[in-house]
Amino acid sequence: MPPKKEISLLPQEENSQSPLARFLRWATGVGRVVIIFTELIVILAFLSRFWLDRENADLSDTLRQQKAIIASTQEFEKDYLSLQERLNYIDKFYKNKPDLTRYMRSLVNTIPYDIFFQSLSFKKQSNQSDLSCVAQLYSYQESSLVDFITNASLNPDIESVDVRRIEKKSRDNKYYLDVVINFKKSES
Repeated sequence: MPPKKEISLLPQEENSQSPLARFLRWATGVGRVVIIFTELIVILAFLSRFWLDRENADLSDTLRQQKAIIASTQEFEKDYLSLQERLNYIDKFYKNKPDLTRYMRSLVNTIPYDIFFQSLSFKKQSNQSDLSCVAQLYSYQESSLVDFITNASLNPDIESVDVRRIEKKSRDNKYYLDVVINFKKSES
């Protein structure tokens, strides 16, 4: 059998000091180091994947928990924002409000002791500078309603009294009165 021919890029021993032989030895030595270094990087990347997967799972759990917290507080936030809007509205109203205590005190002084209010509301018209009061009240005596209308007409803080309805219901023996009271402008 004929001898096998070998192909080798490495120089023969007789040419071991030639520049090509030295370059090939250097290239194979450096190549081995580069290959080992590359394999170490690949192994580190492979091992770090386990750590990164664990970190990803932890962050996903944290994110799910925070989403649940946000979802559970949405209703509270809506209520809080609604309350804040109402408080801002009240604040704006009271900054531009007339002196309600003065008008209430004046109205209370005109009411006889045996008149009872069913409803009482104050309104300030945006196109007018005066305040009006809409009241629904009742009494067991007709004379008390007459006294109230007379006292309100004579009150210096009240500009006009507009009686909308006077009614007596026989089954409960009460006299009902719906009235609109317009107050005079405040001199402030």
